Amino acid sequence: MTEKANNGPDTPTPEELRARVEGTREELGQTVEALAAKADVKARTQEKAAAAKQKAAEAAGLAHDRTTAAREKATEAAGRAQEMATEAAGRAQEKATEAAGRAQEKAAEAAGQAQEKATAAKEKAVHLLRSARESTPEPVREKAAQAAAAANRNRALVAAGAAALAVAFVLVRRSGGRR
Repeated sequence: MTEKANNGPDTPTPEELRARVEGTREELGQTVEALAAKADVKARTQEKAAAAKQKAAEAAGLAHDRTTAAREKATEAAGRAQEMATEAAGRAQEKATEAAGRAQEKAAEAAGQAQEKATAAKEKAVHLLRSARESTPEPVREKAAQAAAAANRNRALVAAGAAALAVAFVLVRRSGGRR
């Protein structure tokens, strides 16, 4: 009437099946977490934007330091020129005016270059952020956010379902050639 299951050497025991299912669940959980991390485009974009913002801030700080140093040098040059002007009246005053003009030009040039570098760094950061947003289609961003939220809400259910699918796949694959 009923046939007993063939417990041959290839047939796993219930304990072995449970161990395999548990191992498969663990692997699936890790895979789901890895996929959720890759799908989190917003966080990755924010990290890139933060890095670009940091670079821009560093460039702005460097530009400010260079501008301050140039101003200090210009101030020192103007002071020396003032002393020379006092000692050597007309001719020295002409030379002092020329030196102060050159120093101001250099300071203005250095400040302009520093400002250009800071602006370029900021524009690059904005461009990187925009290109990351533009290269990821809105439906993909929405679906990724929904999938990540659903996986986080139902983590145990997702792991159990995946494990059940894995077990079913293994069983079907094994019995597929014996029909």
